Parts: sequence; structure tokens; C-alpha cells
Amino acid sequence: MSVIEALIPTLNIVLQSAIVIFGASIILYNLPYVLRDRITRSFVLLTTFVVIVFTAELIVSVGVPLSSAENWLRAEWVGIAHVPAALLHLSDILLISTGSVSNRRRYTIYATYLAGSVFMALAMLTNLVVGDVLTDEGFSYLEAGPIFPVFTTFFIVIVIFAIYNIWTARNRTLVPTTRRRLTITLAGALAAPLGVYPFLLITSGRPLESPLRIHLILLLGNLIVGAMFAMLTSQLVYFALSTSPARVVRVRLYKYMARVPLAATLILATYVLVQQGASFLGLPLNLAIPSAIVTTSIVVQWVIHTFRRPLGRIFRITEDPDVRRIQLLSERIVTTREMHEFLENILATTCNALQTPAAFVVSYTSEGPKMERSIGIGDEGSQIAANSELQSMLEIKSKGGVISTDEFGDYPIAAGNEDMVRWGEYWIRPLRAKKSDQMLGIFGIKTRQDIPYLTEDENRLFNNLSRQAASALEDQVLQRQVFAAVEGLLPQVSERQQRATLAAHSDPTPALTQPADELEVLKDPDFPGMVRDALSHYWGGPRLTESPLLALSIVQNALEDNEDNATRAMREILTKAIDRQKPEGDRSWTSADWILYNILELKFLQGRKVRDIARRLAMSESDLYRKQRVAIENVAKTISEMERVESQH
Repeated sequence: MSVIEALIPTLNIVLQSAIVIFGASIILYNLPYVLRDRITRSFVLLTTFVVIVFTAELIVSVGVPLSSAENWLRAEWVGIAHVPAALLHLSDILLISTGSVSNRRRYTIYATYLAGSVFMALAMLTNLVVGDVLTDEGFSYLEAGPIFPVFTTFFIVIVIFAIYNIWTARNRTLVPTTRRRLTITLAGALAAPLGVYPFLLITSGRPLESPLRIHLILLLGNLIVGAMFAMLTSQLVYFALSTSPARVVRVRLYKYMARVPLAATLILATYVLVQQGASFLGLPLNLAIPSAIVTTSIVVQWVIHTFRRPLGRIFRITEDPDVRRIQLLSERIVTTREMHEFLENILATTCNALQTPAAFVVSYTSEGPKMERSIGIGDEGSQIAANSELQSMLEIKSKGGVISTDEFGDYPIAAGNEDMVRWGEYWIRPLRAKKSDQMLGIFGIKTRQDIPYLTEDENRLFNNLSRQAASALEDQVLQRQVFAAVEGLLPQVSERQQRATLAAHSDPTPALTQPADELEVLKDPDFPGMVRDALSHYWGGPRLTESPLLALSIVQNALEDNEDNATRAMREILTKAIDRQKPEGDRSWTSADWILYNILELKFLQGRKVRDIARRLAMSESDLYRKQRVAIENVAKTISEMERVESQH
């Protein structure tokens, strides 16, 4: 036997294995969407039947005893008999998605599944559809039974009807994107019937004249079936995730396929080929196989990592310039923790180089001064950060004004250094933005003498460190602006995105003309729960920053008064709703009229513990929880009323 004659069957086994691996992976990938999407459900069912057939064929191909081969060949009829019904089912769902609903088609599908089950039972339990197992030139297959032509007729007729349904669905759709996808689906829909139909049964009783030619035909057929099945998968996955942009769906699918089935297939191919060719290399199998598998695993991941950008352009994952800009932003973004670590390094370098025991950096934000990081500073740090006189003095000095000791008492401007002032026991230097010259914060170090003085080398180093600290604060300001804008836009973008994507996959009229009121969160039965979650993270947290309540008109209209910060706007609305629960008159901690407002203020606005609140209000914790639930429901009703009033203007 030549090398080619030995290699072709091996390649055929590898290809069959690849189809099984990819099919099983597609089933697992779509499982989360099976219950909520009919197209996905029917496609997963069709894929399952195909995987059953190829798995049985693969087991028989690798060589099993004759008795076991017959059992596996009969078991694969679970898939063969049901593929026509599953394909017809899928075609009907695609047709329904274009607005064509038919009870007659539905009953036809039921009857087709029933007929498929009958053929399956006859094939597995009798010799009417298939007979005894035959072996010829390394091939094992079942002999055709008396009613096999009947099954063939049934198979062909149902497949033709299924193809006709998909063709009709393609012609009915008015959306160019969906029409293009259904055209590709139409071409790929033949993959399942061509891949599972038992063509060898047609030759029953006749010897196989050229095994190599049959192997080549099977190899070519499996290649075509695999390509068509990939086409079918790549298009139907968009219908399952119709509320996500096509780019997101494509990225998720391709990344999953590269990481899971592709890697598994290449490792399996390596195993099979090395097992067949180890003797040519003169290596023992126990050394060649593990080495080859480990090498393949490493190389596959390296290729995916190294060439992810070219591959992304090839598969249209990162072709959009806007997407590339966002990806670049995500790679260069500096988190708050990273910024704090950077400032700590600057302060440590400052203390070591200038031989000062303490240093700090304070930022000036829209919410007030904030001590970002410090070394060697105790409780006095918060006092320095909160001192408004220091900021005023630096602003006056920056504008060339004269500072009087009467105005600032014991904190005179040091005449010996134009850039620094002495404030108590610290030398203070303002940190300014490069372009706007806005004062972003201050950099302070412990004094070594009354008048701030640094040597030339120390001053050069301190200038460099100050510029780096100012740059970090400026980056933080810019990032806060970006995050605030994103927080405000996300709810609106999500809603518009869902409408646009739904319109791209079906008739666009309902999606684009649907009144906004139907999409409001007010109609959600869990609206009080959304309010409760937002209140629980009133001072910050994902339940507030990612709350569905951010989509409310009252929150969007409050953005302008909150510097486009969605979190602050949401907090303002919650505060107003709580304030509306306040009764008239003097406050009482135990009065029944004040009890609900007191709970809301103490629990959410002040963040007190349940035990402390119960003690303050003279009630049990269980009673407190009951009244808290009522208070939250009242806040939810108030927010709902505020939103309705806003929508009327």
C-alpha cells in the first residue's frame, strides 16, 4: 500500500472527527439560547441529528468488531431518519419569521417527525429498511432493506419541501441583510441531508471496485459538507442573537470557534497523523504523541494571539475604525487602582530623593478636594485636603495676586520660591493641566526649613515628578468625563441598538415604529426591585451605575445639572423621591407619619446598620424590614409618577 493510499483514509477520519467536534461545539454554544429562540432550537435539533450520524460513522471507521459495527450503524438511524423532519422544521421557522404562518405546515412537520420515528424504529429493530451488515475493502455498511426505496423517496421529498420553504422565506423578506443571509442559508441547508444520507446502501450487493476512489469521494464529500455546514452556522447564529449587533455576534462566534473546536481538531489531527507517521521518524509513540500534542497546543494559541489583528480584519471583526478606536482606548485606559499605584511610586521616589518623611497628592474634583495618595501623613491629611483657604491662596498666587498674612494667618507665601508655598509643616506645589492651566490638585512634601528651597538637582527631579503627577490627575479627569458620558449613553444606545438590530433581521416597521412607552422600565413588574437595588448602592456600586432606571427620562434630563454624570443624576432622582416621603411638621423619630421617611434616610442616605436603625426607631428588626419594603414601594411609585409627569411635557 502506498503512502497516499494509507493517508487518504486517515485524512477522512480526521475530517469526520472535525465535523463531530465542530457540531458538538455549535450545540454547546447555542444551548443558552435554545429556550428563548425558535430558530436556534430547531437548528440545534438538526445539528444534534447530524452529530449522531457522524459519530456512529466515525466509530465504525476506526475499526470495531462486526457485531458492534452493526449496532452502531443501526444507531445512526436516529439521526438519518429525523434529519428531513428537522430541516423542514427549521425551514418553517425561517418562513414564520417573515410573517408567513401556516397551521397546515405545522401539522406536516408533526407528521414528518412521526414518519421519521417510524423509519428509525424499523431500521433499528427490523430488516425492512436496512438489513445485515456488509464489509468490503475496509468499509462496513448495512444492506438495503425492502422498503429502503420508500425511505429514500420520503427523504428526498421532505428535503425538497424544506429547500422550497427557505427559498420562499428568502423571497418574502424585505430586508437586504436578511435576504443575503437566507441566500447563504439556502446553499448551506443541503449540508445535513447530503452528509447523513447512506449512499453506500445504493451499492448493496455489488462489490466495491476502487476503495481509493471511494475514499477520495468521501473525503471530498466531507469537505463540501463541512464547508456548507459552516456557512449554515455562520448565518443562523445571527437570528439567535438578533438583539446584538452583527459585529458582536461575529466576534463571539469566531473567538469561540478558534479557542474550542479549531484547537481541539488540530490536536486530534496531530495525534492521528503522528500515530500513523511515528515509524517514519524512528520515534517511539510514547514520546512522539505527547510532544506533538503539547507543541500543537502551544503553537495554536500563539498563532491566535500573535495574528489576532490580521485575522480580525480577515473575518471582519475589527474592520470598523470606530471599533478600533474603542479597542485602543480600552488598552490604554488607566484604572483608578493603577493611577493610585503610580502616584504611590512617585511619592516614594520623592521621599527617598528629597529625604523628606512625608508627601501627598490631593486632587481637586467637582465633588471637592480628595486625598489621592500619601506617605507618612496621618489624620492631618484629610484636614489639608479639605482646607479651602489653601486652594484659594494658590489660585490667587497663580494669577499674580499678592497674599497678605492677615488674610491667611500663619500660612505666608514663601518668597524664596515662586512655585511653592509653605502651609504649616508642608511645602505645597500646585499641579496644573498642560493645555488649560487648570489647577488639578497639589503636591505636598514635609518641610526641611521654613522657606521652601531645593538644590538644582532636587528641583529638577521634583519638577519631573510633579509633571508626572499632574499628568496622572489630568488623565483621570479625562477618563471620568469619558465614563460619565458612557454611563449616560449606554441605556439609550442599548435601546436603539436593539431596535436597529431587530429591524435588520425582520420586518423593520414594528421595531422602528414601536412607541417608546412600550420599552419603558416602568412596565417591568420588577420595577420596585430595580429601585431597591439602586438604593442599596446609593453611594456607588454596579446596581446604581448599571441600573435600568438610568434609561428614565427624568434621569436623562437631570444629566445637564450633574455634569453629564449619570450616576449623580440617578442619585439626585432617588434623593428627590425620598424627600417627597417626608411629612409636614417637625421631625419625630417614633411618630407613625415619619417612620417610613426615617427608615429611608437612615438606611440609604446615611448608610446606617439595620441594628442601629431599629434601636433608634424603637422597633424590632423584622418590623423594620417590613416597613422598609413599604417605604421602597412608595419611592418606586413616586419615581413612576415623576416619570409620567415628565413624559407629558
